[in-house]
Amino acid sequence: MKKITILFLFMVILTGYALADRGMPPVPETQGIVTSTSINAVGNFASATKIQWRITDDTSGLPDIPPLTPPGAIYESTYTEDTQSDGVGLMLYDKEMDVETSGQISGQWNIEATKQIAFIGIDGASVVSSDSIMVDGAAYEDVQETAEHVICPFAPMVSKDFPAFCNRAEAGSTIDMTVANVRTTTTDRFVMPSSDHPVELNHDIRVSELVTDVPSIGMASAYLDVLIQEGGAFDLSNDLVERIEFTEETSADGAITLFEKLMHYESGMVR
Repeated sequence: MKKITILFLFMVILTGYALADRGMPPVPETQGIVTSTSINAVGNFASATKIQWRITDDTSGLPDIPPLTPPGAIYESTYTEDTQSDGVGLMLYDKEMDVETSGQISGQWNIEATKQIAFIGIDGASVVSSDSIMVDGAAYEDVQETAEHVICPFAPMVSKDFPAFCNRAEAGSTIDMTVANVRTTTTDRFVMPSSDHPVELNHDIRVSELVTDVPSIGMASAYLDVLIQEGGAFDLSNDLVERIEFTEETSADGAITLFEKLMHYESGMVR
């Protein structure tokens, strides 16, 4: 059987001083949700996780958005994972999930999920698994408030205000395989104690040999979509001065020795 070494890709979308995601401060009462799943079985299998998160500092609160009231901001994030077998197979599945609503700094996450799958289908059975993560933020100009959001004393010299913005990033992956050795890691951060830390989203997938000389067999794909709309500094803060649309998708189908894609999005006044 011909084996295919597909690729190693590292996709980075970084936004700097012209772009001004400021994140969201945490609410006074915070929560943590942690789950850990380990399954070793022969048979059918299914697991699903869904998170929808909205947070705002708009004085009218979530029920009255839209419209967004100046200088309010709103952030939304979703995470979904759905894994199931089609027929009987040998399944090893491990999943770690951590949701933290308190303010997180660089290197820490509001949503973090790691998944590992090893699967051998019997009589043509397959495993299908998909992951997706999205973060979306929008805000009006925050007049004279850069110093109130950012600890760094030099930030107001770059822009005295946080310009208006409306930015969205989404990443995900899907596999459909009769033999699989797959690992995914998914994270994002958008609730922070201050805007010294950028909004960030990551999704990584690695498909490799089950054991030496036994490749994964089937289809794997991964994608990253980004839409950035930014206002300028100072008097142009509520005018649209920059728009970026980015999309990338990679897929492979066959006997896969290696399929690895790393996707990273980062946006902030200070980064």
